[in-house]
Amino acid sequence: MVVSLLITVPVYGQHDYTHALVGDLEREGADYLIVDNRGDYPKVAGEHVVTPGENLGWDGGSDLGFRIGFSDGYSHVMTLNNDTRISKGFVAAFLDTRLPDDAGIIGPVYDDAVALKEMVSDYEGPAAEYTPVPRYRKMPVVDGTALVLVREAWRKTGGLDLRSFGRYGWASGLDLNLRVKQAGFGLYCTEMAFINHFGRKTAHAEFGKQRYWIGGTREMKRDMRRVHGRRWRAELSGEPVTMDLDG
Repeated sequence: MVVSLLITVPVYGQHDYTHALVGDLEREGADYLIVDNRGDYPKVAGEHVVTPGENLGWDGGSDLGFRIGFSDGYSHVMTLNNDTRISKGFVAAFLDTRLPDDAGIIGPVYDDAVALKEMVSDYEGPAAEYTPVPRYRKMPVVDGTALVLVREAWRKTGGLDLRSFGRYGWASGLDLNLRVKQAGFGLYCTEMAFINHFGRKTAHAEFGKQRYWIGGTREMKRDMRRVHGRRWRAELSGEPVTMDLDG
């Protein structure tokens, strides 16, 4: 099987953000797919766009991208938020043969301290000016903002669970991390790739910022406890371990 990456971008409006990201993806020569949940996405660069006919949300749009990508023979598929910008060398970073062989999920480092501090970089500037660092981190959990799922981990876990979790989809990403980990795969982020994340613009526009945070947090805790019991948090806790890619 050829080692290759498809980047899936679920979108619901906020086209200016997506168009800026498309410029980065074109610069990187990336294979990418826009999942247009609202059905009104205007192309600017000959993008491959799939319109599901309903709002699948982050988790449904991401899962559709995983299924399409792995069915098309890709070894790695990423779900990437549209309100992001990516560093140079982004695609190659996730296909780097120096990453551990047991990798099931891989993410980049980024500048969004709100979501997951263990993945935050010391670098704070524009993604296009980021200098890749030959290091990776073994993670207790990887944030869903830019999450690469490896084919074998998808095959053994079935990908995202679209039946057990509520409307915000936060728990489905955590659930995927937990099941991939329980299946014997490692969770990693690579400092060879970096993103700017501009702060959940689509979700805030649709739900409202306060409602999104309060509702999403409450739903996530409730659903993870219901599906995985009270120990789910302990299984996704711990400090990252940083290692050099060159040994």
